[in-house]
Amino acid sequence: MNNELSVAKVQSRIALDLNYLNLPDDFLKHSGSKEMVSNYITQLNARINQSGIAVYSIEGISNSTVQGAHLSTQLQTPNKSVSITFTFNNSLLVKSDIAVLIFVILIASLFTYLVSQSRQSSYSAIEATADDEPILAEAAKLVVDLNTKTFSSSALEEKSVALANKPLCFYLALVEFCIQYPDVVLNQNKDVPDELLNLANKYFYRLVELGHTIRKRPNFTNSLEKTLSEIRAALDEVWQDEPELKEIYYPPKAYGEGSRSRLHHYGLKAISCDDIEVIGK
Repeated sequence: MNNELSVAKVQSRIALDLNYLNLPDDFLKHSGSKEMVSNYITQLNARINQSGIAVYSIEGISNSTVQGAHLSTQLQTPNKSVSITFTFNNSLLVKSDIAVLIFVILIASLFTYLVSQSRQSSYSAIEATADDEPILAEAAKLVVDLNTKTFSSSALEEKSVALANKPLCFYLALVEFCIQYPDVVLNQNKDVPDELLNLANKYFYRLVELGHTIRKRPNFTNSLEKTLSEIRAALDEVWQDEPELKEIYYPPKAYGEGSRSRLHHYGLKAISCDDIEVIGK
């Protein structure tokens, strides 16, 4: 099997498994699980050991037992670019493979250069006519400041809403949890997931590090409806002038008789990393 085809197939396999890997996330200041990624690399290499290639690292997390010549690649996903480094078995890597790989890399570099030049030309043409066109304002997003323990809109940061420690930490944890686990249903009659509680505790300890005077750590499993109500009240005030934006950030309420006994979901279905800015994280 040609090495370039093997690389493409392995990249496709990794792309399918990304949702199950605990990779580092710079935006969320999440270090990921090196052990999980390392074990995944070991298992993947065992499956492709006859292909002449092996995975050396994913997002900088390396399995040091793998040796050989390295080739660094970027796997493009809808949300981000993931770096993957491959190694090649010298005994299986022949001159024809090296020539093809070099050719593929050169073609990819040339294509990237041409796309860059094309975009630059497009930008120049747009800039030439932009003076007569109105500039669209960037959509407002939620700003959470851990230094002041406040919510505000990026369009009106001078208007801020203060929150207590418990709803502040729980909401930030809820945002991060819903981004990482978008398919998990959060129901008020079920236990709060351990992953969500761990994130809430992480933000609580960050408040301590920032010097806030705190008597004791909140119990995030108690009075969940009260916590969610405090969060909703703060968001109502932040988005008072832009109610159409509130839905992205608003934990849904349970409606109707007996609605809380059904599979009501208080998670944030539409939230993404671009919708929120956390200061002091």
